[in-house]
Amino acid sequence: MAKNKLALITGASSGIGASFAKELAAQKHDLFITARRLDRLESLKKEIEQKYNVLVHVFTADLIDPDGVKQLLEELNKQHMKVDVLINNAGFGARVFILEKQPDDWDNIIRVNVNSLVALTMGILPSMVERQSGKILNVSSTGAFQPVPWLTVYAATKSFILSFSEGLAVELKDKNINVQVTCLCPGPTRTEFHSLAEADDIGFPNFAWMESDQVVRAGLNALEKRERVCIPGVYNKLTLYSQRLVPRNIVTHLVG
Repeated sequence: MAKNKLALITGASSGIGASFAKELAAQKHDLFITARRLDRLESLKKEIEQKYNVLVHVFTADLIDPDGVKQLLEELNKQHMKVDVLINNAGFGARVFILEKQPDDWDNIIRVNVNSLVALTMGILPSMVERQSGKILNVSSTGAFQPVPWLTVYAATKSFILSFSEGLAVELKDKNINVQVTCLCPGPTRTEFHSLAEADDIGFPNFAWMESDQVVRAGLNALEKRERVCIPGVYNKLTLYSQRLVPRNIVTHLVG
């Protein structure tokens, strides 16, 4: 009997990450799910194993801690696990005037959104290259395409993810390495993110919002089609394409 492929998902305890876990389990992937909240991970593990009959490995990691990724990679080695699909989903932000937070607060966002993503990718990619097989999906945001005042640091980290993903995809292709990299750039999505980021009052129209499972299906479909960038939803596509017709300084004021 063929062994299931293994998907590793960061930030899996809720929202888009939890939806990735369920969708990949439905596609008969075993899972390695990680986040900070053990109770939520255990609840998700129980739900998925009962419903989809796949194996789910739970590992708590605080990706603010530079040792978080190291510990995660050590656990994979300890369990002799080879990752076939990497979903770099962990991330957070804060919608405030930049001086209302301390430098350490912004450092924490950069550590999770950028540093841990690069470190985890670099930790898992060599095995994929050796096997000439693997898929990496990095979760960015429509905020990656322009500055976003009041979410200044968050949007900057998402711009990094977009640029990193596109550059890495081309490097691998030019080296004839069969590892696909896709960057998923969702817009407003119904998750905990906006309340945690103090951004509940962002004025998107109701029709602009997507459910997390819609975003996830779009991202996985793009990954399967070997697309480098996925912008899910008609509203998000139209918004970003129309912004190209407007001077950048005006767009920055409009999105703030």
